[in-house]
Parts: sequence; structure tokens; C-alpha cells
Amino acid sequence: MFSFQLLSALSSVALLVSAAPARRACDTSGAVMDLPSGQTQLVAPTTAPLYVALGVGVQNYTCNASTLKYTSTGAVASLFDISCIDTTPAFATIQTTAFNVWSAAPAGAPATSIGSSIGLPPVLGSHFFVTSPTGTGISPEWSFTNGQFVIGSKVGDITAPTDSATNVDWLALNNLQGTLASKIFRIDTVNGQPPSSCVAGSADISVKYTAKYFLY
Repeated sequence: MFSFQLLSALSSVALLVSAAPARRACDTSGAVMDLPSGQTQLVAPTTAPLYVALGVGVQNYTCNASTLKYTSTGAVASLFDISCIDTTPAFATIQTTAFNVWSAAPAGAPATSIGSSIGLPPVLGSHFFVTSPTGTGISPEWSFTNGQFVIGSKVGDITAPTDSATNVDWLALNNLQGTLASKIFRIDTVNGQPPSSCVAGSADISVKYTAKYFLY
């Protein structure tokens, strides 16, 4: 229920926020991903990102009755534009700052409610999952308030460099559909992992998380 409330809130905000430009007016060349060395799954493009977004939302899970493990059913998040603060000290830890406020927010509060409390830049749009264009399963979508979107297909995956039992994986995705970006990266994740086990018949759960999304 909470996930649907959050998505509804995001839709309402989208109607109020002016359309974003196709590319940031600020210089994003300083927005460089800090990727772990020694891995080949996530390879940073040589060009500057079009956008860097802070995702604030929930990872959704259902209990697999056979394995008694939680499996992902997607995510829902607000996307805040942090493209133009890449040269400030706040950029490196903004995902943690945001999560601390988001974690303390009352149950049912929309992710957009934390923006003004920590001075987050404008909302770019939302992140959620849709039926995959391939016809099988679900795929992640990033949808901006100006109508642009991209649906991604995962091509790289590494465990979070720190506290991987708590923080969801870092990902690289290629464009599957849409014109917003050709590549998307999820890094600097905070929280989002489900409990290590569940009981058959357990209700679906939503786990709060934050992350940076680099769109190229």
C-alpha cells in the first residue's frame, strides 16, 4: 500500500514541476563516479553525465515460499536533481544525509516530503518498474517531468562496496527503450536490502533506500 501511495504522490508532484531541459545548464564534467577498482562490471563512460539524480524511495520485496527468501518486485523512488552540486562537499554524502531523514520519516510519508528539509534541488521525476518491453518480467524506468523517459536493462552488477548485507547492489544498465539516456548507473546505495529470510505467507515489504543515479 505504501508503495502505491508514494507513486501517487510522485505523479502529483510531476504535474507541478516545470519541464526539465534535455541537458543540464551547469557543467557536469566534475560529476565523476567513484567506482571500486578491480571490477569490470561497472565501466564509467568517458563523457560527462547528462544528469545525476538522487533517488529516495523504497525497494519492494515478496517472500518466495519455496526458498523462504525475499525476492525483488521492483522499486519506487523520487528523483532529485543533484547535477549542479557535484563540486560541493555535500555531493559525496548526500545519499546518506537524505537517507537519515528519510529513515526517520513517519510511515506513509512520501519521499518528496524530505526534499525541503535538507535543501534538495528540484524533483526531476520518478523511478519505478514497468512490464518489460521484451515481454518477460519487469524493467526499471526513469521518467522525467518533461515527458522524457528511459527503460533500462541491467548489464552489470556488483555488491555494494560497504555493508552489502544492508545496501543494495550497484548497477549498470543500458537503454532498452526511450530517449532520456543511453546508459544508467546506480551507485552510492544506502540501505534497501530485505531481511535475510522470511516465513511462507509473509506480507510483501518495502525497504527504504537512497542512491545516486548517473544518466549518460
